[in-house]
Amino acid sequence: VSISIQDPDVTPTSLSIAVIGDTHLPEGPEPLAAFRELLLEVKAAQPDLVLLVGDYIFDPKSEQLSDHREKIIIAIKLVDPVPRAVVLGNYESWSNADNWFAEFQRLGVDVMENEVSVLETFKGPVCVRGLGDKFTSRYQYVDYPDACKSNPKLTITHDPAGAFDRRIKGLVIAGHTHCGQVSLPFIGPLWVPTDAPSFAHCGLHEGSNITVFVTSGVGTSILPLRYGAQSQWDYVNLNIGR
Repeated sequence: VSISIQDPDVTPTSLSIAVIGDTHLPEGPEPLAAFRELLLEVKAAQPDLVLLVGDYIFDPKSEQLSDHREKIIIAIKLVDPVPRAVVLGNYESWSNADNWFAEFQRLGVDVMENEVSVLETFKGPVCVRGLGDKFTSRYQYVDYPDACKSNPKLTITHDPAGAFDRRIKGLVIAGHTHCGQVSLPFIGPLWVPTDAPSFAHCGLHEGSNITVFVTSGVGTSILPLRYGAQSQWDYVNLNIGR
């Protein structure tokens, strides 16, 4: 995917970005091994930045969630030393978001909710704004600090509905929708759980002030199948100009 955005305050540059969304990992060694393999595949692609946009688990009511959560967070470190930005999804909110934040902190992996981080990439500093999940009412608007004015800027959030706060401009990357997960010819997706407008349910939307990219995601939820909505992580070539 190639995306171009304009920012008069930033020296023109390009960034390669890996986007991983909605892995929905069931418990057990085989799904975890597949997740680790995916992360190593992402790292081998040598992106400048890795973005993980939420919904890491399949069953938020699992009795073995504590052990599963720890293994997922440790696996995320496999992309090191590539800088990464992480937000939570609704499945993490449904399984006690505070526990997720505490475990991320204990294991030394930064996770964002309604805050901005400056990540050092091989192309220089990049300001990433991580916004809370709108679907589970954890979204709060935050602005970029003045220190980010001359840096490339992008926003990540789980539910693309969070992109449509009128104060938000520039690039927003999200997941959550699975691109419908089941999408029929001539009919389209049977159901998409978001208040985002239909043009922001899947793929790239380029508007006058905002550009939204919604990844179709890796896993499945509710039904263990996909039709007409590919399972994948995305490699984004971002070009920033004046």
